Amino acid sequence: MNDENPQIRAYLYNANGSDERIDLEEIDFASLGEDKLLWVNVLKREEETLRQVAARLNVQHLPISAILKESSRPKLDSFEDFFRFRVNSVLTAKGESPTKVPIDFVVGQNFIITVHEGEVGYFEEFRQRDKGETQFGELDAESFVATLVDLHIVSYFRALDEIEKRVDKLDANVLKKDIETDEFLASMVQLRADVSKLRRWLMPHRDVIYAFLRADFQQISESDSVEQYKLLAGHFENAVESIESSRETVLSVFDLYATKSAQLMNVFIQRLTFLTLVVGTLSVVAGILGMNYKVDFFESPSGFWITIAGMALIALGLTIFARYKRWI
Repeated sequence: MNDENPQIRAYLYNANGSDERIDLEEIDFASLGEDKLLWVNVLKREEETLRQVAARLNVQHLPISAILKESSRPKLDSFEDFFRFRVNSVLTAKGESPTKVPIDFVVGQNFIITVHEGEVGYFEEFRQRDKGETQFGELDAESFVATLVDLHIVSYFRALDEIEKRVDKLDANVLKKDIETDEFLASMVQLRADVSKLRRWLMPHRDVIYAFLRADFQQISESDSVEQYKLLAGHFENAVESIESSRETVLSVFDLYATKSAQLMNVFIQRLTFLTLVVGTLSVVAGILGMNYKVDFFESPSGFWITIAGMALIALGLTIFARYKRWI
């Protein structure tokens, strides 16, 4: 296979034979029958690359300008021979904030084109998991796309898993050590911002997901994949609920921190009260000894040190008693 353009990866799924990666120039679009499915994965948003793919697959009126705009929100457009939509997937790294990865899908009869910047983790995992001969060639393009979009939704669950790990770590830090207030607040702000980003990125997909199920969207309503898209809609709603739940989880960390702070303040007040008790008791002793009366004890050369030792024993006795009562 001579891969002339490293930004284009084409995979041919054949129900009657082994699945394989092929070169774009090897694609015979006219031979794509019901037992074959072509997936062209484009790793760079370049106008020339998109024109090359469109020409090879005989896709007329491909909305290249819309595909090149990375900042646009999820949207579904239907054309005569294909439909195109965009999703905003999530790239998650351990201990870091999620990153948005816009992906465009162009879906026609027996072919799918995906366009994005760089590698998409779940695409690679999908290819690694389904190497060799599969039954994807028997699927229509709409069913195959439902599988990829479901993996896209899973990327949000993975991002939530990573956020929950960070929440658990912050919980442990709050419980095990006296975390600085500024450090805690910075972590809380970042966690809340990350959850809000996920919600802000995911919610606009509702328009696309529900548009798939409309009766007037004939590419899907007249295909055999309707049930898959109903399951996809349910999966999407589960993702929305999980994000809402994560917001509550993040807020619960603040409640834990407030409880820990109140407990530390209570301990501090107890110790301060005990210290006041000790100092007050010793002050009473010193006051009595300082009264203007004559006692032979005052004439003793070691009287001062005896007094100090006595006051130390009183302080020690009070401390032992307080520890026994668990006041300190």
